[in-house]
Amino acid sequence: MDPQWRLSEFDALVEFGKKSRAAVGFGTLLADGSIDPAAGEQLWINCRMTHIFCLAYVRGDVTARAYAEHGIDALLRYFYDVEAGGFFATLTPEGVPMGEAGSRKEGYAHAFVLLAASSGLQAGIERARELFDAAASAHTQHFWEATPGLVREAWNRTFTETDNYRGINANMHTVEALLAAWDATGDALWLNHAASIIAFVFTHAPQLGYRIGEHYDAHWEFLPNFNRERPTDPFRPFGVTPGHGIEWARLMLQYWASVQAIPEQQRPPMTTPILAELPATALKLFNQAMADGWAHDGAPGMVYTTDFSGNPIVHERMHWTVCEALAASAAFATFFATSAAHISAGNQGVASAGMSSATIKDQEKRMRAMWADLADYARTYVIESPGRWYHELDRTNHPSGITWSGKPDIYHAAQAMLMPDLPLTPCFAGALATAP
Repeated sequence: MDPQWRLSEFDALVEFGKKSRAAVGFGTLLADGSIDPAAGEQLWINCRMTHIFCLAYVRGDVTARAYAEHGIDALLRYFYDVEAGGFFATLTPEGVPMGEAGSRKEGYAHAFVLLAASSGLQAGIERARELFDAAASAHTQHFWEATPGLVREAWNRTFTETDNYRGINANMHTVEALLAAWDATGDALWLNHAASIIAFVFTHAPQLGYRIGEHYDAHWEFLPNFNRERPTDPFRPFGVTPGHGIEWARLMLQYWASVQAIPEQQRPPMTTPILAELPATALKLFNQAMADGWAHDGAPGMVYTTDFSGNPIVHERMHWTVCEALAASAAFATFFATSAAHISAGNQGVASAGMSSATIKDQEKRMRAMWADLADYARTYVIESPGRWYHELDRTNHPSGITWSGKPDIYHAAQAMLMPDLPLTPCFAGALATAP
């Protein structure tokens, strides 16, 4: 899986990401690497950048620590709402909420606050515990809905009015953050909440042929026609997003690995009926998403969205989809390699996705070959130069900007470069921290 290229690319991504440092956290980068002042300082981008700088520091880049500290300080100094709690969605370059929308409290972005804080704890970054406590408070007091066992989408500034919409995207990234919080603290609350969300997806995915339903109302009733008139929406597009099916597959494997590492009597109670089936379900999600999304319209690349039968709707290729396919194929390769090793050692009780030993070895080879093909695609079309990934291509794989312009995000690409070297553990920071 070409480790020299991957690790060199990770370093280049981090260096490019450093260009986003602003007076108030991190700005949104344009295509040329300059900061876009009109975009403001967005909470989710600040958290993602902080998270990646934490990973870079844990991996040995001592210069990244100052950026991680800057990010955590900005989140506490500017983004945290000392009056109402929670974190503002968007700030002006001067550090005040950017209009009414900037004052909103969004579940999607708050998931990344918890992720950044958890990675900061793993990296030993100053004030990470303070940030973690603030993020944990927002999650438990405002975003977690105990009855469905899922997170809500958004509030107004004072947490007095909430959206009627519920989204699986915010819950997906919350699972990622919950696993990181569990790994950083050992508090079972975080693993229990992750279990609840995963159980919902596990139960509902077969109903759409192992495709992920994205949009729901406040009672978690599925909304199949939501945003039909806005198919290119960057966060809530109509239909199915194959990249999310791939991302859920990886998270299910990481959750499965998290639970396997703890004594059976301490495992979340909701995992017991589904745990043994989780790797097989993850594989079905991955396979369906790749079948629906990859080169479905005759050209290489992952289409952005499809209908509920897998027919492409938005043909543009987003960089994050190939990144997630890289990360997931690497995770599956690790899973199958580990399963094969356990079976060879006589441990027949290991999870194998219901496959024979020979099939497991074939699956490992398939995933490694898939990773190589995806990497070739990324190098041919997506990577403009080291560390600079086009965020969107059209259906002929030329740069586009219908949904995403500029290069605001190194998070997906950086994690994709790290995944092949890491074991299946709850999160990237913990895996790097324990790596030999």
